Amino acid sequence: MKRLLVILGFITSVLAVILAVTPLFKIAVFPVIAAFLCGLGLLYLTKKKQIKTKAIQYVFLLSIISLGFIIYKSVFYKAEIGDTEELEQREDKSEEDAIELLEDIEIDE
Repeated sequence: MKRLLVILGFITSVLAVILAVTPLFKIAVFPVIAAFLCGLGLLYLTKKKQIKTKAIQYVFLLSIISLGFIIYKSVFYKAEIGDTEELEQREDKSEEDAIELLEDIEIDE
């Protein structure tokens, strides 16, 4: 049980750090929660039996680092909107092209 929780804790905490530094930082909350739960499970096991706590410290450290990245990016993230005039011109041009194509089609009945 201990090995399973340690492996799951490390995998989820590393995944959380990787997702936290990418543009998918909003998804990184789920691995952080899973890593915290694995860490809490390991803490419970260490209270029952005398087990080394180094792995637990690493799991919590990586989880806290990724949580820090998530909070930082959530506060300072700016959603940039591109030039809408250019998009409108493209849309108008594609609409005109579609109308021309439809006018060129001859329907035989």
